[in-house]
Amino acid sequence: MILLRTLFLQSAEFLTVRKVEIKSYIGMKTIFSLACIAAAATCVLTSCDPQAFSMNIEMRYPSKSGIDLTGKSVAVVYLEDGAGKDSVFSRNMADSFAASLEKEYFGGETSVPLYRIEKTGNGNYASVDSLSRLVMSTGEDVIFLFERPHFGEAVVEQNSIAPTDTSLSYVVKVPMKMNLYAYDSMGKIDTVYTWSGSRTLNASVSTDAYTDPKEKAWGALSMQGQKIGEMSSRIFMPEWKAEQYTFIYFESDGWDAASQAAYSYKWKEAIEEWMKLLETNNTLKRSCAEFNIATACYMLGDNELALKWLDRSDADYPVSLSSGLRKRINARMK
Repeated sequence: MILLRTLFLQSAEFLTVRKVEIKSYIGMKTIFSLACIAAAATCVLTSCDPQAFSMNIEMRYPSKSGIDLTGKSVAVVYLEDGAGKDSVFSRNMADSFAASLEKEYFGGETSVPLYRIEKTGNGNYASVDSLSRLVMSTGEDVIFLFERPHFGEAVVEQNSIAPTDTSLSYVVKVPMKMNLYAYDSMGKIDTVYTWSGSRTLNASVSTDAYTDPKEKAWGALSMQGQKIGEMSSRIFMPEWKAEQYTFIYFESDGWDAASQAAYSYKWKEAIEEWMKLLETNNTLKRSCAEFNIATACYMLGDNELALKWLDRSDADYPVSLSSGLRKRINARMK
């Protein structure tokens, strides 16, 4: 197995920080709107009363593929038999597929390694055992495997648009079939997912009377592997849903700092500020801070920790927003 893409290596300290940034990035998209829902009520509230603000956030949900790539490492592998023509197409297809996943899940960083395996004999490269070995050898959580594409007989048609010179113009059509396999070592089901697809590739070429248009078309056809790879990645793209989340605050410096951090989607910084507000005998304020921490943990994808903080909030002083957040957390954990 040959590694074809080199990852961008960084210091461990930077990776720790980057992991937090990526996790926030891939979990939500920013919609710049902040609505204070205390509106008319603030006229009768004092600085000791809790107030609230809501944020509209696009939350990411797993794709319909059955595989959730959130927080998981990924490798892309493609098979070839050294045929030459096919290898360029396969490389372009796998590379474009990996780049699409990087753009959506890893903030555009070169984070998905690409491997080439030369297929020999009649081995089953797409079995659970084979893909499990690839997980072990690559060290990644999820393996995507592109089978060598099958190309049918090329059909050559005269182009209806005549060239301006003495060359001959043709359209070459080649039917193509492909299989894509995926194995998620962290999934709930120990299985290999399979997707099959077919498409007719078209290439317009101009040749002289002595050149076979089929041979000349392969250069253009191979580049179409990039489009096939991008199209194949779409089924694994997450779904985004706009949702409203509410945070509670009191009019004081400590609460303002936490609210500003939350408004800027700096969830870990906001949690640190809310943690400072827990040292109080006021159970209402402590409960509100704990509720906010639970919401921030949910934003960061730590659902179990979010539930623990929500339980603490309910134990101190149940707030009306608690049941709605609990339903969201439980739904995400199913």
